[in-house]
Amino acid sequence: MRKFIFSRSPARINLDEYRATLSRTEIARPENNFYHWLLGTSWTSFMLLVVIVYLGANLLFAFAYLACGDGAVSNAGAGSLLDVFFFSVQTMATIGYGRMTPIGTWPNAIVTFEAFFGIVYSALTTGLAFARFTRPTAGVRFSKVAVVGSHNGVQTFKFRVANDRSSHIVEAQLRLWLIAESMTAEGERYRRSVELPLHRSESPVFSLTWTAMHSVDEDSALKDYLGKAAIEKQWHLLITFTGYHESLANQVYARHVYLPKDVQQNATFIDIVTVLPDGDRIIDLTNFEKWLPNTSDRTAGEFL
Repeated sequence: MRKFIFSRSPARINLDEYRATLSRTEIARPENNFYHWLLGTSWTSFMLLVVIVYLGANLLFAFAYLACGDGAVSNAGAGSLLDVFFFSVQTMATIGYGRMTPIGTWPNAIVTFEAFFGIVYSALTTGLAFARFTRPTAGVRFSKVAVVGSHNGVQTFKFRVANDRSSHIVEAQLRLWLIAESMTAEGERYRRSVELPLHRSESPVFSLTWTAMHSVDEDSALKDYLGKAAIEKQWHLLITFTGYHESLANQVYARHVYLPKDVQQNATFIDIVTVLPDGDRIIDLTNFEKWLPNTSDRTAGEFL
């Protein structure tokens, strides 16, 4: 029988954390795949980790020089951690001022290992930084809330997508999925995925904003999950976006999740387009997230 040293208790799923994991740029956690975490985490976290490892490594090498005893590093104060720390920094960076030098077999052996470590660390951080810079990102923003309101007399689910960059995304595609927990006739719980058709799921050129809509009619699987009777049901909506970015010359992807609490009932988005007397239009993205109670069939249109 296979034995495990550490027992693992059942994991509790937090839907808020699940949504955040899918919505953030982080694509993996450190304990699952450290390399992917380094590529996906924020620049602040990445640079902070690089600095902490750099300072921590120099501190460890400084303690190693101290362990060699007084006189292991010339011109370093007796028992001075600060002096050997600065010597470690100069060695790792191959600066070589010449004022402090290693004396003896063990100090020179530590210098040899530290010089090798410095070269490898510099190469790794440079490679990771380059990979982060060259990794294509969609630059697509989703509205924080989705709304359900009347559109041409039909109850309609709507959410907004915006292109945060000045360049175009061609052959853009949106897909909407309902992810819900269900129970089989045998009493087994399983998670089912149902794709919900959109009024328009493709756009030849996506440059500004896109209001995606799904009719919640009798044939819609979402109908059973809206309203007070479905509050206790476990479900959420997953949106995936794909397209070809002209500036990056590469395929880009984005995703977002709406939990039940993110869906506003009997509401509509505030129109972001103002038509001037001469026929020109002004797009005001300050209203991108704003919504109001649905009082008519008029809805924010889809503008490219």
